[in-house]
Amino acid sequence: MRFVVASALFGAAACAPTTATVRSDAQLAVACDVPEARVYVDEVFRGRAAELTGRALAVPSGSRRVEVRADGWFTAYRDVVVPPKGRATVEVPLRRVPETETGE
Repeated sequence: MRFVVASALFGAAACAPTTATVRSDAQLAVACDVPEARVYVDEVFRGRAAELTGRALAVPSGSRRVEVRADGWFTAYRDVVVPPKGRATVEVPLRRVPETETGE
């Protein structure tokens, strides 16, 4: 009987999450001049620039990395610090890739 109990406990521990839940206690607004641009915050896709216009994303406070990508445009990065229970806004203009270059 002890073996069965030990196996059940080991199985439950193996299924437990290994990372703590990150709490979103702040807001981040991202503005970009290319509506079809894809917006990433800390390497997680958050939507297209047009969808995000006028609204803020719920994010954990602290240092955040914003990346904006669009076909035919150079990828742009911005680092921003979002205050606890606060809001930050970051503008990320993109530059068009010249036709003679491949981009990214």
